[in-house]
Amino acid sequence: PPLWPLPQNYSCGAQPLTLIPSIGFFQVDGSSDILAAAATRYTKLAFAHGWGAPGVGLPALDVKVDAVDASYPSLGDDESYKLRITATSATLKARTVWGALRGLETFSQLVTYEFDTATYEVLPCTIQDAPKYPHRGLMVDSGRHFLPVATLLHVVDALPFAKLNVLHWHLTDTQSFPVETPSRPSLWRGSFSKRERYSVEDVKRVVERARLRGIRVIPEFDTPGHAESLCFGYPGVCPAPTCKTPLDVSKAETFAVLDDVLGDASKLFPDAFVHLGGDE
Repeated sequence: PPLWPLPQNYSCGAQPLTLIPSIGFFQVDGSSDILAAAATRYTKLAFAHGWGAPGVGLPALDVKVDAVDASYPSLGDDESYKLRITATSATLKARTVWGALRGLETFSQLVTYEFDTATYEVLPCTIQDAPKYPHRGLMVDSGRHFLPVATLLHVVDALPFAKLNVLHWHLTDTQSFPVETPSRPSLWRGSFSKRERYSVEDVKRVVERARLRGIRVIPEFDTPGHAESLCFGYPGVCPAPTCKTPLDVSKAETFAVLDDVLGDASKLFPDAFVHLGGDE
């Protein structure tokens, strides 16, 4: 992908090696819930055609991480890793769990399945890799076009394939305010419909799914323009019944509502950043 080109340093042999797939193929530090979840996930991705025929080959990928005490990814995290595959061993070394996740993704994409022999193969390689940019994001706009939670989870699942590490979630716009804000419960009256909303638990599901994949979720609450949807729940924040944009910055109520929105957002989204749109 253009945001993360070919590895900085890599060399691969021509003769493939056989792998012996198993539930315990990815040997990770059991104290990390992120790595444990990744081992389960990449077992299914790398060995999608079952366990294959028994044979002789590499029995495991040993994942070594210097610091496993990570809780949530942040801008500037060290995502570098070194992957070494030889005829006798396969090791992945990284300074952080986030780097280990990128290395596991690379390894899974190197594995091929030979249908004629029912075996999994991988080329012997030495790869030393790191991202070119610390922020590699994809924006989804469910403020203008509602996306079911299941769709958002599929998007999150796909981001690691291209080693993207940010989901920019454009939540609100003129057309809709679909997210639950406990401090201001009337705000989601501005949603497309009562069925096209995100509860607090929905947001938590997306954020947790992303965290386990080393992906930050940055929410966007559009303001002061493109905020007409706020007028349905709190008409006082808009200039007049016939003039609903931008928000009325001459009223204290406007800032009180925005303070509450951002306060609720800080509880749902652990990232250090929030996007305010800033339109017009």
